[in-house]
Amino acid sequence: MDESNIPIDINIGKLQDWLVSRRHVNKEWQKSIIAVREKINNAIQDMPAHDGIASLLSGSYINYFHCLKIVEILKETEADSKNLFGRYGSQRMKDWQDILKTYEKENLYLAEAAQMLVRNINYEIPGLKKQITKEEQLQVVST
Repeated sequence: MDESNIPIDINIGKLQDWLVSRRHVNKEWQKSIIAVREKINNAIQDMPAHDGIASLLSGSYINYFHCLKIVEILKETEADSKNLFGRYGSQRMKDWQDILKTYEKENLYLAEAAQMLVRNINYEIPGLKKQITKEEQLQVVST
């Protein structure tokens, strides 16, 4: 078996520490993410009217994956602003591409994704399980 295909088991509580200890993410990633948040807040101010973008921006927290989707949508809406060399002349597109570069520069997206994963496993999934059991009990009582 090829060594690169061997899975790694990491305790979910130690995932962020593992990313830092393996130097995939900087120790000070929380400080770097603040700058990304500011860029996102500034870029949100000038957005085209598009249903897909409106649904993405309706959430309270925009993460790396939302930014990827926004750039894909902007590739369609800002297609007429391409220059001879294939670069976008639109300031919107430049802003969002800069946000993605900042995320990817120091692997901030890995730290943010790990944080979301930990939050979902520790809080969201147990909450959904409780809600499912309540709904099942209500279904049994009503039948």
